[in-house]
Amino acid sequence: MTHPPGPYAAWVSWLDAYSRGEDPPSAHLRPVDPRVSPQAFERWAEHLNRAFTLRQRRWADTLNRDVRAVSDVASVAAVLHNAKARLAPLRALLAHPALPEAAREGLAQALADTVRSAQRTLEDSARDAPFALQAAVRENSMPTALTAPPAPPPPPARSGPPPGRRVIL
Repeated sequence: MTHPPGPYAAWVSWLDAYSRGEDPPSAHLRPVDPRVSPQAFERWAEHLNRAFTLRQRRWADTLNRDVRAVSDVASVAAVLHNAKARLAPLRALLAHPALPEAAREGLAQALADTVRSAQRTLEDSARDAPFALQAAVRENSMPTALTAPPAPPPPPARSGPPPGRRVIL
């Protein structure tokens, strides 16, 4: 008779997949009790930190690559919106009920620092850009994704004249 994996093994398996960019279901994860084995809890915390850091780095690298690949305002807005949406798995891990509060607080601070740094970099890069691009960066501020529910996607880029009254000369 085989027994289902304990909390430590379940978490390690889940964190390995998570660190690769997968989003497996997490409802089966239970708290790892530090009193049972302090060494195992320490190893679990190392797995948690490594997986979270890799996933966070993947988010930052993707944002950097995507921002460099676009130049028009609508595309920049869409990239920033998508980057905020890609924070959802990181936020979901932080909200997991089996995560100890101390781990949650430390990881939340690390994520907030990364997101604020990305926003500062975006704003610095757009400083000399046209006003519309600066506005797109401000309106799609990354730190808002850490506290607000996901926003609807930006409207698709328009190819025709702007809406309004038709002027005939």
